[in-house]
Amino acid sequence: MGVKRKIKDRISDAKAKSYYKPWYKRASGRIFLMFIAIILFIIIYFITQVSIGYYHAKKGDIYNAELDTWLSQEQFVENQKLVADIMTDDDPWIGVDEPIINVVAYESFACPFCQADQETLKRVMETFGPLIRFTTRDYPTEGIHPGVFDAHLAAACANEQDVYWEYHDLLFESGQEFDKKNLKLLAKNLGIDISQFDTCLDDEKYASEIRQDYASGVELDIPGTPTYIINGEVIGGGLSYEYWEEIIGYILKGEL
Repeated sequence: MGVKRKIKDRISDAKAKSYYKPWYKRASGRIFLMFIAIILFIIIYFITQVSIGYYHAKKGDIYNAELDTWLSQEQFVENQKLVADIMTDDDPWIGVDEPIINVVAYESFACPFCQADQETLKRVMETFGPLIRFTTRDYPTEGIHPGVFDAHLAAACANEQDVYWEYHDLLFESGQEFDKKNLKLLAKNLGIDISQFDTCLDDEKYASEIRQDYASGVELDIPGTPTYIINGEVIGGGLSYEYWEEIIGYILKGEL
């Protein structure tokens, strides 16, 4: 057999072997296998996540979206307490030390909508008090209501003598009579050290803290008063009791 014939036969043989190459060794076969591998990975990942979720849910654990992890009941309560302590800082609050639900309210004492919400908030605290820490922050609507900043100053001075919430309620009941004479008269009705209160108010002792509260609201893009931050979610005011029940129900079921 001549050299040319041998070369021709080898070329033909090589072409035949290439043509009959197993499908998984061809480019199209490799792409198909890669696609199948990705699909299997997604399925396995999904099944794993569902299994993990079922396991934790069965144990009564709670998923924390902020931390992107599951927490035991004890860890969740401790985390909520830590968050509550950070959020409330030196702001007046009522409720429990270890809350499941943190509510931070941005209020203005001159805001009629804040005033209208007070009865609903009291009812919410009466019903769900063992679950909630309710904190109030100053958001005086100075551009709309003259004198309201003095009302917030007076409330801070009342807080200094541990009668914040009593004074808070009196301010909302006072009909926006926020001249200093009336603010001092309201304090006198609570039987506190009026000399200390008057000095605190006249010196505007807590002006800086009130400004800081207001600035924090601006930073959070608070749309107006009242606005509530419920477990980190910003929700506008004017909420009915039934709506509060619904929100709290979602939180307890881990859906918010």
